[in-house]
Amino acid sequence: MLNTLELGPHLNTAAPNFCVGDHNQTSRKLDDLMGPKGLVLGFLVDIWLSASVRRIIWLQRHASTFIRAGYNVALVVCDQPHMLYGYYISSPTPLEFPLLADVRGDVHRLYRMAHHPGLVLLDHQRVIRHKWLMPDERVWPKIQEMLDVMNRL
Repeated sequence: MLNTLELGPHLNTAAPNFCVGDHNQTSRKLDDLMGPKGLVLGFLVDIWLSASVRRIIWLQRHASTFIRAGYNVALVVCDQPHMLYGYYISSPTPLEFPLLADVRGDVHRLYRMAHHPGLVLLDHQRVIRHKWLMPDERVWPKIQEMLDVMNRL
């Protein structure tokens, strides 16, 4: 698994603010996405890639666990809102988190995630506390690994 200091966002720095539309074309700001303890912010390039679908299904399965732990979930995807809406309405189970349309890739670049699918963990003060950058053969990290990191914050 890729998880180096050189790749992705810098740890222990303030998370860059952003405002993008979600799958319903509603503007969403970082502050609006935060949970009581923070946010699990995911990054994908194309919602319909098979690896992306596997990652979304994984997030669907575990989102309620993160939410119960106090961390909201949001997924930033380099796609048009109508593509995200198409996935949202075709999902066999309802999504508990917004799909955010990063059409030009601005948010991906802000977080240095333009070339890496991954998850970024923000604490309640919007500080980047951990990151998981995933190679194509991995979906996401093990759920227990993520919960252990959350519990240490």
